[in-house]
Amino acid sequence: MHADRRTDEEEMPWPEGDILLDLTISLIVSGSRSMPLPARFIFDPQFPLAVVLEMPQADGSANRWSFGRDLLQAGLLRPSGEGDVRIWPPCRCSGRPHARILLRDAFASALLDVPVQPLWQWLQHTWRVVPRQEEARWSDRHITIEKLLSDS
Repeated sequence: MHADRRTDEEEMPWPEGDILLDLTISLIVSGSRSMPLPARFIFDPQFPLAVVLEMPQADGSANRWSFGRDLLQAGLLRPSGEGDVRIWPPCRCSGRPHARILLRDAFASALLDVPVQPLWQWLQHTWRVVPRQEEARWSDRHITIEKLLSDS
């Protein structure tokens, strides 16, 4: 079914389905107030350069943010990103145990606290499924670019 994307010498099986992580994250409302939100991180091996953060809304729709898997990895280790998505690792100096993700668009912004341990484990699993520098084996670059643009 997907043999046209692999060469004969490749032994790795085609990854099956999305890799999901359901978490409760916190929306930072003010300096001293936050509210819990359900969230889902999604990794689709057919589009391995990106991850999607999906947050369901009360009306049944969902806010979806796509950003680079490399950006997420970097942000869990050091402050990373610019523009619409920025990520900061836990801060030992202030005792903040969660990673912080800032999402912005032309209309609004959201500052989120995300538990690091399950996110790190999930991310490492995605790297085992589609290793760094092997993303091209699993995806059609044109489809990946179209997918990233449609999710923005």
